[in-house]
Amino acid sequence: MNMKAYTIHPPGQAQRITVVVRRGAVGGGKGKPLLDPVTRDRLLAEAAEGASDAELAADYGLTEQQARRLRHNNRVKLQALRRDLAARAEAEAEATEVPEPLKLAFRTLDGRTAVLRHGAFLLDGRPADLRRIVAAANLVRASAGQAPIRYPGVAPLIERACR
Repeated sequence: MNMKAYTIHPPGQAQRITVVVRRGAVGGGKGKPLLDPVTRDRLLAEAAEGASDAELAADYGLTEQQARRLRHNNRVKLQALRRDLAARAEAEAEATEVPEPLKLAFRTLDGRTAVLRHGAFLLDGRPADLRRIVAAANLVRASAGQAPIRYPGVAPLIERACR
């Protein structure tokens, strides 16, 4: 408990007086939060993406020092948000990473293909799986006298297309 008691004997009085002082009573406790939790989470998300204290202060009506203190007081949450952003960026980079045979197929088709998000592909403006893209590239390569691209499940597609 943050209390201290002491006894004083004021001049001119016959009795002693016990004074109890509670430490931290004036301005020592937590005050009203600057922002409601939803707004604070939005501010921290922007801070995790790289917004400066001046930008945050201007956007949320705070001083730069208040924005800095919010960032400091929520540093653990901010680190977790940054880790999540990095993991998401890494997952997106892996999703758009294309294996070597497919790169060769895309180069062979020269602009007839497109890579969309989440592993989807287009061939001549239509959705297509990778086998069909490689099969189309192999048809182009065969007409040019080049060796076909080896890819699982492509040979049956080429045989059906040649019939």
